[in-house]
Amino acid sequence: MGLIFHNLIKFQDADDIIRKNMKVLEDYEEIRLSEASGRISAEDVYSRNNLPLFSRSQVDGYAILASDITGASYDLPVRLELAGETTIGEKAVNFPGHGKCIKVPTGGVIPVGADAMVPFEDTKADGNEILFFSSVNRFNELSNAGIDVIRGEKILNAHSMVDSRNIAVLASTGIGTIKVIRKIRIGIISTGNELLYPGDPYQEGKIYDSNSLSISAELLKYPTFNVKDYGIIVDDLTKIRNAIDKSIDENDVTITIGSTSAGDHDMVYKILGEKTPGIIFHGVRVKPGKPAIFAMSGEKTVFGLPGFPVSSMMILHSLLIPNLFRKTGFEFSEMVVDAITGGRFELHEGNTDLLLIRLVRNGSGYMAYQVLGNSGSISRISKATGYSIIDSRTSFMDKGSNIKVRLFTPSIPSILIFGQYLPAMEKLPPDISSISTFVEGGYNEIRRSMENGDADAYIWNYEEIPESTSYDSSIRIKIPYGIAYSKENYRTMAISYRGSGLYEKSLDISKDKEITYLDHPEIICDYVKNGRCDAGITYKQYADMYSLKFIEMGKVTFRIYINKKSMKFSDLENSFKSIAGSQ
Repeated sequence: MGLIFHNLIKFQDADDIIRKNMKVLEDYEEIRLSEASGRISAEDVYSRNNLPLFSRSQVDGYAILASDITGASYDLPVRLELAGETTIGEKAVNFPGHGKCIKVPTGGVIPVGADAMVPFEDTKADGNEILFFSSVNRFNELSNAGIDVIRGEKILNAHSMVDSRNIAVLASTGIGTIKVIRKIRIGIISTGNELLYPGDPYQEGKIYDSNSLSISAELLKYPTFNVKDYGIIVDDLTKIRNAIDKSIDENDVTITIGSTSAGDHDMVYKILGEKTPGIIFHGVRVKPGKPAIFAMSGEKTVFGLPGFPVSSMMILHSLLIPNLFRKTGFEFSEMVVDAITGGRFELHEGNTDLLLIRLVRNGSGYMAYQVLGNSGSISRISKATGYSIIDSRTSFMDKGSNIKVRLFTPSIPSILIFGQYLPAMEKLPPDISSISTFVEGGYNEIRRSMENGDADAYIWNYEEIPESTSYDSSIRIKIPYGIAYSKENYRTMAISYRGSGLYEKSLDISKDKEITYLDHPEIICDYVKNGRCDAGITYKQYADMYSLKFIEMGKVTFRIYINKKSMKFSDLENSFKSIAGSQ
């Protein structure tokens, strides 16, 4: 089993192999046009009628013969007799000839024989006559029948995704139903003794199953997929085999989650190896997502996703979704934007990196920041705007490099807050927090970024004060810190090793103690509260939140530097001053 990952295939090769094995469905169904959004068309569609269906007016005004008002001006207006009017929805009337005009509403049928429309605002009524103050060309403000679409013209290609624009055209030409590729049936199976259903009481050592819910939610964004969740299957060879067999029998595609590595309790790959043709590949040279599996059972497809949340979601986005759409004949592509890296990106040389990216608007372009963390850190997904696929030939990418980012969401923040994490930052008002993103950085990163003027605001808690005339630095926020504890004579302590301003202050206090290093000061209190350690060094507000005893050791001073050129300077200044005043 230990040799399973000794022959990893390249990411692009994995994509090519899946692509070649995704047989396009030929089954279709005919549905109402009102149900067609997001579905994949099964055939070319041709217009049954002209569009517009008839020649119509684009303005409220008068139908005329253009030659009748040649030379008209405000000094010498031309008078025409009002010979009648039309209403919306009635058939075309015959135009009475020279010297006449007919009132026609916007969208009304042009009288047969008239060759121009004149808007009301260029005329004046005088009894039963209408004065025209300027000449117009023939066909002025007319929308002639068939000028948009002619009968028999192709208006939708086969194997394209139907959207609101297509529906508008189809409906306008009288089409009420459409043939679409039937929905792809997808089964999802979560495996693992450690999994709990969300909402169940927590049990020590267990984790809640987020993968099946998040993967189902992502797939169900697309109406062309039909998803069935087979629930959590414990690590039992027979039970997992039965669940996989049932899903393969009932669906076009089966997605398993977890149990794909080479451990003693990893069973999915053993079961898939029993199928025919079985496992096509197991292991991809990609970070995260290395243990991914692609297998076939007859013509049915099986994807084995890793159990770590970020790994499974990144393989879903990069490999599965595009290839699932290929079963419908539709070439799926995500919205991609070009960006400039706002810092140095860490890569895995010799692999394909699937990097979670946080974007922020920067003038007419975008700055990209790497969302760091391990493949089990599911919150990284929610913090990311999108992701990048990088064929990593070095171990890093320099700041200022060009990068393409595939978007998870079209909503991209316009405010960048850079620096050390401020515990009170959650107090930023919604009108600021909803359009801002926070990027954590260390001493040198903050200094370099400040020199370049990258961010709208910086949060700084180092003792040395940076010099910059481009930033207003009048705001100070002081946060009490100290020891939160559950035992008077504490032997084990937790400290935060980055990003909080506490690490250096913790070294002397925690000397000669057994130390647990954690990422965030709030988690320290959770560890103390649940008996994982006796005490921890954290901020008072977190100790209060967990109702822990607290010994204050001092205050950490956070200095807020706001870019004077920021479009949100006043809003940021007022927001941070409000936070400072509440401490």
